[in-house]
Amino acid sequence: MTAAAVAAVTAALLWLFLAWSGRPDAPVRIDAVKTAFGVGAGAGGVFALWLATRRQRTLELQLAETTRVAAVTERDLEERRVTELYTKAVEQVGSDKAPVRLGGFYALERLGQDNPKQRQTIVNVLCAYLRMPFKAPDAGLKGSAARDLADDPEESELLVRLAVQELLKTHLSHDAAGYWPGMSIDLQRATLVDFRLSGCTLAAADFSRARFVGQLHIRGTHFARQVGFYGTEFRDIVNFDRSVFEEGAFFSRAHFASNVRFTRIRSGGRFEFSRTVFAEGADFEGGEHQDLDLTDAQFPQDDTR
Repeated sequence: MTAAAVAAVTAALLWLFLAWSGRPDAPVRIDAVKTAFGVGAGAGGVFALWLATRRQRTLELQLAETTRVAAVTERDLEERRVTELYTKAVEQVGSDKAPVRLGGFYALERLGQDNPKQRQTIVNVLCAYLRMPFKAPDAGLKGSAARDLADDPEESELLVRLAVQELLKTHLSHDAAGYWPGMSIDLQRATLVDFRLSGCTLAAADFSRARFVGQLHIRGTHFARQVGFYGTEFRDIVNFDRSVFEEGAFFSRAHFASNVRFTRIRSGGRFEFSRTVFAEGADFEGGEHQDLDLTDAQFPQDDTR
């Protein structure tokens, strides 16, 4: 109750006291008035408390709404920034200059490292680039041969592709600091040179009708779902040692031009090689296969499988 209200109540009580001072029942009347004013003051206090509570609630709601709007605005700004960075990087990838394309891929990598929600999209872009038409060398690159390409503008595209392959390897390796979990790759009909995917973990992968030029190493790699190698061409040594295929893999109609190792692998589903060609044989020693299908597979005459 405010000071003005207290003064008014006091004045009213004084006036009633003076007005009723000569009456025999004056004390009773004055006590009744005092009680009434007390009740009124209490009700006023309750009302004042309700007003204060309501005002506090209103302020809290206003603060919550302001915070929500600020968060939405910040999220919109962040999404706009990510979109702008992504668009700029993709534009670089489309450049006809190899250094600019490389810069675009590394910009995408940084974007994915900072924004986990964008990682699968970025992996899709890397795979899409590797699926584009490409005239591969006749064999893989070794030592100085790879370094010599830096001075040959006509071979610069190969250097870009090797860098993209290495980016995939870096972020699919489960022991690497930059590992991106849960990724799926689609490299159907891609031409891949000296491809390495050892020590990686993938949710899904499809290499159907791809061409592997040079040696292929996919050692100790874990595939959570069935892997596709249908009609794939392997031109050099292939090594799948200790890899795990949780739901199996199908290599139907694939062609292995050189020796291939499936040693110590584990397959939890159908492992199919129907009509697959093993030009120099295959080694399945120590493997655990739930369902190994070698129907109409072709081996060298002296191969004991």
